Amino acid sequence: MADGMMHQALDLAFGEPRLARATAARRSLWALCGCGREAMVDPRPWLAQGLGRQNLDELEDRLRCLCGARHARLEIRGLAEAPAGLTGGIWVFR
Repeated sequence: MADGMMHQALDLAFGEPRLARATAARRSLWALCGCGREAMVDPRPWLAQGLGRQNLDELEDRLRCLCGARHARLEIRGLAEAPAGLTGGIWVFR
């Protein structure tokens, strides 16, 4: 910008949400597999790799499910949106 300040567009204004948005207060990152399994995912390993600005859909191939799937859809949820049923079985692979 002309005054030397850096401008950052909001992640959700245009395009997909970014990984760093999952670390906001009262937010969590969830993976959903095609088999119906859901699991909360810890984004810290990816953030440690400097991937905070990555779109969520670019990270979906880095998940593995107990059913053998090598892909799971990622979404950011609020605390009130956590599923009531059994969860788990999806892990960060790389």
